[in-house]
Order: sequence, then structure tokens, then C-alpha cells
Amino acid sequence: MSATCSSKRYGFGIVVLLVGLTLLLNNFGFLPDYIRNVIFRWPMILILIGVVNLINREWVAATILLSIGVFFLLPAVLPGFSFHEIWRFWPVGIILVGLVIIGGSKGKIHKASGLGRIQSSDIIEEAAIFGSVISRIQSQNFKGGEIVSVFGGCEVYLTEAVLAPEGARLEIVSVFGGVKLIVPREWNIKIEASSVLGGYNDKRIPAGNSVDMSRTLVIEGVNVFGGTELISR
Repeated sequence: MSATCSSKRYGFGIVVLLVGLTLLLNNFGFLPDYIRNVIFRWPMILILIGVVNLINREWVAATILLSIGVFFLLPAVLPGFSFHEIWRFWPVGIILVGLVIIGGSKGKIHKASGLGRIQSSDIIEEAAIFGSVISRIQSQNFKGGEIVSVFGGCEVYLTEAVLAPEGARLEIVSVFGGVKLIVPREWNIKIEASSVLGGYNDKRIPAGNSVDMSRTLVIEGVNVFGGTELISR
């Protein structure tokens, strides 16, 4: 866990260093107008967060943030560019959705019940894109995975799961969507995620001395115009 934290600090430090150098060059007039016109725009916030995620090897969050940031920067980078031109490629979105579905959860999936489909995988991969997903995880050696919600909702029950001895890392990416995570009360949870016009709503009931500090679920990722809700049972 300490190596991962060091990597995160390293990535964040690089971004802060680059921002500082850029502002310094701008104050002394070394930045051409065309560069200033590109970097001092709000999409650069998404790109910077995406770079941090990329350095930290949080591939899903990095890909989504960088794609959105670059998309909205195109008019500043390409003179005469019109958003109407890029809509010709909208079927690419359908292709990406198909790839997400094909590369979905690799664990063993049992017959779905009223509370959602049941999985026994130690590493989960859930995606809700323009739809909703409900899953119950019954792994007795849960190591984490990825949850992606894009214009959709994802509800994951971990109340029947047991954390791996070394803990688990779960990357949650919510873009104009929502993720609800239901966890056992005794789990120790650490949030290392970022938000852009979104946030985390921690509704867990304090468990006091019953929290198992020997195993930790680390939540990574990003919320962009979306939210993640934590509930304990």
C-alpha cells in the first residue's frame, strides 16, 4: 500500500510542478498567445486530473477524463473546427459500449435474482452505460476491480464479500451517472478519489471498535458531474 501511495504523490507532484512552471512562464511573458489560449481553459482541469490518473495507472478514469478534456479543447487547438463535424463519428460510442459489454465481469456469474446478479469473482468489472446494473458480490477473497457509470446507475452489494488479507483497491468512475456501494459496517475504507463538479456521499453508520483495521478497501477513481454513495449494512 505504501508504494502505491508514493506513486500517487509522485504523480500529483509532477502535475503541480508543471502547473507552477506554466504559471511562472506566463507571468514573465514567455508563453505565446496561442498556447495561453489553449491551456487556460476549463477542459485542462479534466486533462490534468486525467494525467494524474494515468501516472497512477488508473486507466479507466484516465481514458474518460482525457477523452472529454481533449474533445472540448479541439475548437481551441484546431482553427475552424466545428463540433458538428465530430458527430459523424457517434457510432464509435456504440462500438465502445459493445467492447465494455464484451469485456465485462470475468468472474463466475450465477442466475440473477430480485437483488441483482450474483458474482463470486475476486476482481469485478462493472459498467453501466445509459442503463443500470445491480450486482451482489460473494467473493471470500475480494481484491477490488473497476466500476464505471456513464449516464447510468450502478449498485453493488459487498455485504456478502470478504476482503482479501492484503486488502482491496476499487476504481470507481462516474460521469454524469451514479454509483451506490453497499459495504459491511466493519470494513475499513479509505477514499483516494477526485471529483469534478461531483462528489462522494458517505452514509455509513460508524461501527466503532468493530472496524477491522487489518484489511482496507481503497476507493480510487473520479466523479465528473456524477456521484458515489457509500452505505453500510
